[in-house]
Amino acid sequence: MPVAMDWETPERQVIRITFMGSWDVNDLHRLITKRNSMMDCVKHYVHQIYDMTDSTSSPSNLLSIMSRAELPSDKKGSMIVIVDASDYIKSICSIMRTISPALFQNVCYASSVDEAENLILTASHAVTI
Repeated sequence: MPVAMDWETPERQVIRITFMGSWDVNDLHRLITKRNSMMDCVKHYVHQIYDMTDSTSSPSNLLSIMSRAELPSDKKGSMIVIVDASDYIKSICSIMRTISPALFQNVCYASSVDEAENLILTASHAVTI
C-alpha cells in the first residue's frame, strides 16, 4: 500500500502518515476513514504528520477529497504538518485553505520529520515525542 499510517507515540497524540511511491485519491479516502477511526479512540487533540518524502507523484484530482477532509468535531484545532511537500501539494493546500479556512488553518510545512515533531512540540507544549 502506498500510504502507511500509525501512531507516532504510545500516548496517541500524533498520527504519522507516510506516502510511498505513487498514490491516488482512493488511498486518501482509506486514510481519512482510518484517521477518523484512530482519532475517535482518544479524547484529546491528535496532531498529524504527513510525510511526503518518499512520494513520487500526487493525483491530479486531489480537490475531490475536500468534502471528506473534515476532522472529527472534537479534534478541530489539531495541527497538520506536511513534510517535504511539493509545490503542487502546497498549491492544493492553499486552495483548500481559501475554500475552508477553519479546516486548513493549522496546516504547516516542514523539511523533515524531526522538524515536524519539533513544530508540534513547540505549538502544543503537551506532546512528548
